[in-house]
Amino acid sequence: MKVDIHDILEEGLHLEITENGNELQTTAGKVDFLILSPVSANLTLLKSDEEVFVRGRMASILRLRCARCLKEFEQKISSNIDVVYSIAPEHGLKEKELSREEASTNYLKGDEIDINAVLFEQLSLDIPMQPVCGPNCKGLCPKCGADLNQGNCGCHATDHTDTRFAKLKELKLK
Repeated sequence: MKVDIHDILEEGLHLEITENGNELQTTAGKVDFLILSPVSANLTLLKSDEEVFVRGRMASILRLRCARCLKEFEQKISSNIDVVYSIAPEHGLKEKELSREEASTNYLKGDEIDINAVLFEQLSLDIPMQPVCGPNCKGLCPKCGADLNQGNCGCHATDHTDTRFAKLKELKLK
């Protein structure tokens, strides 16, 4: 869904959106997660002379892969959206270090804001760096690769000391 910035009135433009997860997934290309449910969002677009503000909330359910045991699991994502687009001309910009405020500003190319891109970007940002299926996930055995959530593997991986750290065992704390 694209919104023309000229359609944003002085009091703002309010959108209640339910986008199909498959459509968002298709436009994004290959990513490490799957959108299982429609992405629902309640957004308000406000415009000033030089900026367009997109604010609101969104929610969806994603399928992720656990970073510890590699099993797939579902996670509900619910977050706030707060994006700023600059409609000021870009000419004359030189390379410089961006301030925190400038780093969160997007620059519009043309007169349209792609709402699907905003939603997908927010979903991508809300995914944990190391998604975990549960706080008690034990992961895989580093020696044999067995799933430790199913029980002990019996290979005594904890008894094995990495030779790179063998000298550390000799240290005594006072």
